[in-house]
Amino acid sequence: MPKTTPTDVVRAFVAAINAADLDAIHRLMTEDHTFTDARGNTFAGAEKMRVGWQHFLNAYPDYHIDVRHTFAEGNRIALFGEAAGGWRVNDVVLPQRWTIPAAWLVEVENEQIENWSVLCDTNWANPPQ
Repeated sequence: MPKTTPTDVVRAFVAAINAADLDAIHRLMTEDHTFTDARGNTFAGAEKMRVGWQHFLNAYPDYHIDVRHTFAEGNRIALFGEAAGGWRVNDVVLPQRWTIPAAWLVEVENEQIENWSVLCDTNWANPPQ
């Protein structure tokens, strides 16, 4: 059986995010996982990030990542593509959608995501008025 590569792990994590599969997202994070958002805020711990992803995926329904280019150097993977989704405001999903260019820098340890950092413009985060 072929060995799972860091790129395979990152692809599985992206697939879990795109499927909004919180169990798979959690399984693919190391216990000491760190997440750094596009504003430079860092959050630590797989359990904390499971809750974070739950809130994020609820606030931005249909969120998905479209990876166009992948570069790997050992256990560090760089992804380039787009992120897209919608907005939920007062429990109502708005009809408008957003799409932005984005990049991710990921570190894999023992077939799990140790560090996940996203780089993108954050103007999309505020729903339209």
